[in-house]
Amino acid sequence: RAGNEEGVLIGNEAAMSGGTVTAVIDDGTAVWFNPAGLAHITRTQLDASGSATQLRIAETPELLSSASGVSADGGYYELNGIPSAVTGARQLEPGLVAAFGIFVPSLVGHTDRVRLEDSAGGAPTTFQLVQQENVQQYYGGVSIAYAASPDVRIGATLFGLYRQASTVSQFFGGRGGPDGFVDGASALSSLQSAGVAVSVGLQWEMVENLELGVSLRSPALQLGVLRRSTFTEISASSDVGVVFEPGDDMGLVPRVDLVTPTQLRVGLVYRLDRGWIGVDADVSHELSSPELGIDRRWLVNVRVGGRYEIDPGVSIGAGLFTDLSPIQRIQNYGETRADFLGGSLGFELHTPHRMAEGEQAPTIVFSQTFALRYALGIGTIGGLRFDTMQPGATDVSINATRTTVHELALYVGSGLDF
Repeated sequence: RAGNEEGVLIGNEAAMSGGTVTAVIDDGTAVWFNPAGLAHITRTQLDASGSATQLRIAETPELLSSASGVSADGGYYELNGIPSAVTGARQLEPGLVAAFGIFVPSLVGHTDRVRLEDSAGGAPTTFQLVQQENVQQYYGGVSIAYAASPDVRIGATLFGLYRQASTVSQFFGGRGGPDGFVDGASALSSLQSAGVAVSVGLQWEMVENLELGVSLRSPALQLGVLRRSTFTEISASSDVGVVFEPGDDMGLVPRVDLVTPTQLRVGLVYRLDRGWIGVDADVSHELSSPELGIDRRWLVNVRVGGRYEIDPGVSIGAGLFTDLSPIQRIQNYGETRADFLGGSLGFELHTPHRMAEGEQAPTIVFSQTFALRYALGIGTIGGLRFDTMQPGATDVSINATRTTVHELALYVGSGLDF
């Protein structure tokens, strides 16, 4: 849960500019960022792009701690391959464009292993925690965009979303001797959910070379959840003997819930002779749902970036961004409240190939994008604290401790215009 909400830069333009694209986006990933940008398109486009390799390193001192003052550090290395976006767009008639896109805005897959040894009370006590977590989010969108005038473009997107999460955890501890004990718990939980959201957007050239972009995404409506949890608790001591409690719980919940807030993105870009420079910001409101474990605060993120065309076949870009955590407060083990600051740097190659006479387009253009993204997150994570002299689940409490997360991604994108 250490990843930020936009841990994956979606699309070629965003990868090169740190996500500063609301006012300038003009390819298929406008389905995600601002559907009004699709109205720029005059040729059929297919784009396949992704953060080919993402490395996430988390450092968490004192993830496990005891009342006697002994602690153990946690952390993990996470390496993921993420296909972040596939899009297609086609001009239906001059000024009217339809498009589709499939997006993976976040992906988490890591394993934590922590071992704590405490000799309080004269007898060595050992606790060990292993937890593996995998989370994927997928958005599919269809869009329509229209150029109302040479200076004004509007658009809308309908999203379907799917989320899949699974967690495997094992927590065992014990102490030898006449007053010894063994405590253990293991669990496997999984969740699948589906929902919908809509987005509308505007791009407006207010004066020559100065453009405004605005997009508004509705709250995501979760339409149903399929969940299952299988768990086992076991304890043994000289006082109570052996206690063994297995269990299994599953269910389909067809209830409608708000699971994300409304998000407003605003961008301003200044066009140069061979490029642009811009600034971007997004705002989302607080959202609380205790039944779903959602407790979000008001959030504002900013980005600044630009792009420059060295020659007709080569462009470079760079950007800086913030990605603050929406978490209001730490409530559970592993829950992370880390604010990220990062940047990206990339270049894009365009290779046109002339078509034969009589073809619908004079050329077909291949593009390749390569970018590096780095982000540093600093914050807190929910750790565990317990009394090794008084074992048992009731003696375990959540203890927020500091954490540092490093994210490094190599982005590779490709595109085809014809």
